[in-house]
Amino acid sequence: MKQPQRWIWCASGCSGYTLIELIVVISILGILSATLGPRLFDQSAFSQRGYADELAAALRFARKAAVITGCPARIVLSANACNPLDASWSTPLLGPDGTAIAGSAPSGITTTPAGTFQFDAQGRLSASPGTTLTVGARTLTLDAGTGFVQVQ
Repeated sequence: MKQPQRWIWCASGCSGYTLIELIVVISILGILSATLGPRLFDQSAFSQRGYADELAAALRFARKAAVITGCPARIVLSANACNPLDASWSTPLLGPDGTAIAGSAPSGITTTPAGTFQFDAQGRLSASPGTTLTVGARTLTLDAGTGFVQVQ
């Protein structure tokens, strides 16, 4: 008859990890988490992409509004905000919810070049400080002939 196996704690000849090995591994994991943790939880890349997409959508909306209404539409862009509520422009550009399109960049994100982007009734870019906008690490490219806005 076979005897059942018993688990016996032995003092010598057992395999396992020593206390020193465990401390070294835990120390290495602590150092890695302290250096890599902030990089994994940093939201600035997501904020840059979100603001670049939001700005591109505002420019596309202004272009479409110009084509639909047959009147020029413009967006005034400062270094950290989109403000179409300029007093020299008679009618603000309203979004689908009925409020004027306006916004500001997340903290630490700037947009260059700043200025007025105007679209004519054909949807072409008729006035702008440039056709390439830089939003943090992102780039928005505007085609002057068609008004097409692309985020890269």
